[in-house]
Amino acid sequence: MISKKFYDKKVVFIGSGNMAEAIISGFVKYDIIKAANIVCNDISRDRLQYMSQKYAVSAQQDKGEALDKADIVFLTIKPQTFKGVLEEYGKQIGKAKMVVTIAAGITTEFVEKYLSKKSVLIRVMPNTPALVGKGAMAVCGGKNATKENINDIADLFSVIGRVVVVKEKLINAITAVSGSGPAYVFYFSEVMRQAAENLGIPSDMAKELVYQTIFGSGKMLIESGLDDTVLRKNVTSPGGTTEKAMEEFLNSDFKQVVFSAIEKAKQRAEEL
Repeated sequence: MISKKFYDKKVVFIGSGNMAEAIISGFVKYDIIKAANIVCNDISRDRLQYMSQKYAVSAQQDKGEALDKADIVFLTIKPQTFKGVLEEYGKQIGKAKMVVTIAAGITTEFVEKYLSKKSVLIRVMPNTPALVGKGAMAVCGGKNATKENINDIADLFSVIGRVVVVKEKLINAITAVSGSGPAYVFYFSEVMRQAAENLGIPSDMAKELVYQTIFGSGKMLIESGLDDTVLRKNVTSPGGTTEKAMEEFLNSDFKQVVFSAIEKAKQRAEEL
């Protein structure tokens, strides 16, 4: 049972892009925050109009007006814009009972410099499958955040996917794995689809087969109770077609490519 302890609180989103929409859609769908109490802020009037019409939330283009008497503030803006927003509105943001940030590479220590000394800050690393309620998210707390604060936010985010509570030192690695991870899966899908088309499978059919294969495989990973290594071995019959394909992956050092790519993503998160 998801808690409704924040149901009547004023919840403000500074930035109303795709990830903000994913979070808001979950809140509204499961009625854990009253839609009328959610305020969206964005530089785009068109985006605000879309959010207001689709989710029956309030829209306010002026940040100062949006933040007035806010109980919870979600900073759902791009990492590059954080400094400017915090410099101008940090004191006002810090008046909220809780502040939640979702930007890659932006540490709680950095954000807390612009807030009040008593501000409760929670950092979340979501990913784009949250848009369909299937996100993978990590949550950690700033210096003033209690275990209860962290669990409250983890509970809220559970409506759009699976949530793990971690120490902040792991967030950059998680950003590289699950934050950026959907792009890796989409790229693998793209290449599989192209390979299928090269073998003469019509484009629409290739899409259907590849997408369903990835979907079904993911579902098996979650629901079968078996880990990925066991599932892979179960498909790989000795001397069969899958074994031949796996030999090609192994011979091309596919594992090292993935290790290197994820390490590069982690390094970039640290640079941000």
